[in-house]
Amino acid sequence: MKSLLIITIFSPAVMAAQMTGFGASYYDDKSSVTYHDTRKELVPEVIIGDRLFAMEFSRLEDIAKQTGAVVNHDNQASWFCLTSRNVNFWFISDNEMGQGDLTMIAIASEGTKKECSEYQGYLNVSVTGIPLLNASSDTLFSMFSSKPEGKINQYCNNSRRYGEFTQLNCLQYYRENSTIKGVMISQVTAS
Repeated sequence: MKSLLIITIFSPAVMAAQMTGFGASYYDDKSSVTYHDTRKELVPEVIIGDRLFAMEFSRLEDIAKQTGAVVNHDNQASWFCLTSRNVNFWFISDNEMGQGDLTMIAIASEGTKKECSEYQGYLNVSVTGIPLLNASSDTLFSMFSSKPEGKINQYCNNSRRYGEFTQLNCLQYYRENSTIKGVMISQVTAS
């Protein structure tokens, strides 16, 4: 009797894990976003443990190593999620321009998610002078002089220039019943 040996090969695309919870907003169609320009500086400060990480300069792998998290990969992004003080933080690199560098952070207070690793150390993501999760519609209006409309409001600043390159920083607030459900912080540099 002949026996048949079947070898299964798993490709990273087959084993890819997409984000869930608020982090899955990364995959959403952005056509319903209300866009506003602002002159406010929107560059985030990301401190994990005793290290400062910069968007588009810090490697996702290096941040994961600092926290003990594992980087997931799918066909649109590389990412990992941490939970600290009941807040979930998704650290994301797109698979196009990001090339493994941190390009987006999603933040939400939505309860524990199974794909988020509990992080006991110090973790703080902030934008100087701008409220994130604790913002209200009135606060957004007073900060940006634009009335929040719809469920997703994006405020962007692209005035920062490096030679021939323009850096675009955006805050995307996801509103539900006049309260903030979550915030996406992004940075893209282009010529």
